[in-house]
Amino acid sequence: MLVVTNTIKIKEGHGEALASRFGADNGVQSMPGFIRMEVWQGAPKEGVEELKICTVWESEEALSGWTSSPAFRDSHRGAGRNEAIVGASLDKYELILSRNPGN
Repeated sequence: MLVVTNTIKIKEGHGEALASRFGADNGVQSMPGFIRMEVWQGAPKEGVEELKICTVWESEEALSGWTSSPAFRDSHRGAGRNEAIVGASLDKYELILSRNPGN
């Protein structure tokens, strides 16, 4: 299992508008191997908000299927021109341990 975190730093006051875009039907939820997406919003610090978009995939191959798809390109069109975004980073993590209540 693979978790991808996209950390986006946004000018204060623009976080909710950007976060709402991730709730749109952009095709990711229909991709083979997609498990779930979560969008986390941090408290503003020094005029900057932070969103963490976490997607969970069955495998690296499933993620690659998404990032090479026309739906991915369509959903990211114009993202680089958003003047509210002040920075971003992408990280990948492989699941090595998971605990649930009672185990």
